[in-house]
Amino acid sequence: MRSRLYSTASGDTLTAPQDNSGKPDKSDKLPQQRMSQKALAAHLQLSPSTVSLVLNNAPLAAAIPEQTRKRILDAAREFDYRPDHYAKYLSSRKSFTVAVLLPEIGEGFSAAILGGVDEALVRNKYAFFLANHHGEPELIREFPRQLAQRAVEGFVLINTPITEPLGCPTVSIGNNPAVGEMVRIMLDNQRGGWLAAEHLIGLGHREIAVIKGHPWRPAAEERWLGIQAAAGERGLTIDKRLVVELAQKDKLHGPSTPEEGYVAAQKLLRKKAKFTALIAFNDFTALGAIRAFHEAGIRVPQDVSVVGFDDIQAAAYQIPGLTTLRQPWRQMGELAGAQLLRLIAAEAPESEDIVVQPELILRETTRVHESSKAEKKARKEGK
Repeated sequence: MRSRLYSTASGDTLTAPQDNSGKPDKSDKLPQQRMSQKALAAHLQLSPSTVSLVLNNAPLAAAIPEQTRKRILDAAREFDYRPDHYAKYLSSRKSFTVAVLLPEIGEGFSAAILGGVDEALVRNKYAFFLANHHGEPELIREFPRQLAQRAVEGFVLINTPITEPLGCPTVSIGNNPAVGEMVRIMLDNQRGGWLAAEHLIGLGHREIAVIKGHPWRPAAEERWLGIQAAAGERGLTIDKRLVVELAQKDKLHGPSTPEEGYVAAQKLLRKKAKFTALIAFNDFTALGAIRAFHEAGIRVPQDVSVVGFDDIQAAAYQIPGLTTLRQPWRQMGELAGAQLLRLIAAEAPESEDIVVQPELILRETTRVHESSKAEKKARKEGK
């Protein structure tokens, strides 16, 4: 006679399928109900603490005989035992989950940052919820409340401004203002702007155009300040006629697009002001600007040198390859994940503000200006 797995009213007692010989019948299907750790211990006639130590791979499990450990693991596989994470949460108040809020996932910084966050969390057996708010203020306010109801232990904010503390450990990636107690992982945008301008000035460019970022982006003003600082150190002033600002039509606070760079470059060209180089807010807008120059018969870099910002994957593979400022996105993601886990463990963070540096990546969209070549030739001949 066969008997199926069953549960008492308390759900604590389960037995394996038996055939007439009294041995477990592996041909019979297991029940739909999940096997509890307590029931598994009863089936093996072992203490719940012994079973728990083995299943959780606790350090004290090394003291349990190998044969006993094998029995427990074999039974767990046979009964398809899975830990009850909600029960664990009720007893320990640890869900081993966090939440990541970001505008949206696309080519560029988001995927690389998420890879770094994931790397830091997986090492510590944490998972994360992902919420795309698309820059909508209502969703930025509502998602943290919804995710708190799912017992997340902390938040990573990627380019996500908040107006009130979230009530649990929070790490922000980006240059948005700190709200409450949070750790910020920030790029030195001012240094990036300085490097872009210094590179072009060093190549002999004096008429430099700038496509600034959207006015609501803190990074836009920071990079602009860096550009102005580099020009000032060389005794130059950026002509206001050569400065345009990105503007979004479809939605507010969304990611930059090549179309925005294309439109901004067309606006520059309509001004009829001379420029030999362009610093774009980021790589997407640089690619759009290059398209506009191409359609206008302006060659890059022969007529206009172009510098982007970010070093997206496509930057290295377009023709010509884009000179740009690289952001260490994966490193920023790993830092964010590591710092969040420190906060969750009630440990002090390395710093409230962790600043990482951009790196100038030289490719084919910048070159020495012809006037600079002529000056060098004249100096050489004068000698």
